[in-house]
Amino acid sequence: MSTRVFKVSPSYRRRQQARQLAWLLAMLGLVALSLYYLVQSLSGPVEVAELLLPVLGVLSCSAYAAKLVMQLRVGKRAYPDVCWDMEQEVLQLQQPEGTVRMALADMLSARVQVGLGRVLSLTLTSTTGEQLRLEGYKGLDELVDLLENRMPEGQVVRTRLRF
Repeated sequence: MSTRVFKVSPSYRRRQQARQLAWLLAMLGLVALSLYYLVQSLSGPVEVAELLLPVLGVLSCSAYAAKLVMQLRVGKRAYPDVCWDMEQEVLQLQQPEGTVRMALADMLSARVQVGLGRVLSLTLTSTTGEQLRLEGYKGLDELVDLLENRMPEGQVVRTRLRF
């Protein structure tokens, strides 16, 4: 059986985790600032309108901070291995919870984003309307070439990102 495995690039994973950590620190700073403003508002005569902004700031920023903590805890498991079975023409995502299979016959379209002379991301749309976005994988251009050779003409669209 001829299978090609694509793994996410370690540098891409580190960049994503660094961004999440930076956003987490920013959210914690905004929570601290909102709490400080809330304490200052409570020290004088209290009006409900003055308390609304700091309370909303604490709630929204802490909710987003909790989401970022969960994403950081997932870590490497958030990026499943992608396998292309050349004989059966099936794309498989191997996740800890199980394997997700997408046959070539079920792929309605593929959108390839190209920038700086390389493939940045691949978005696959199935006939049921589900979308799968692959970004940061090593050898993604090779997977795009495999799909372009096997999918009917017109189903693969290349878009260029302009910087």
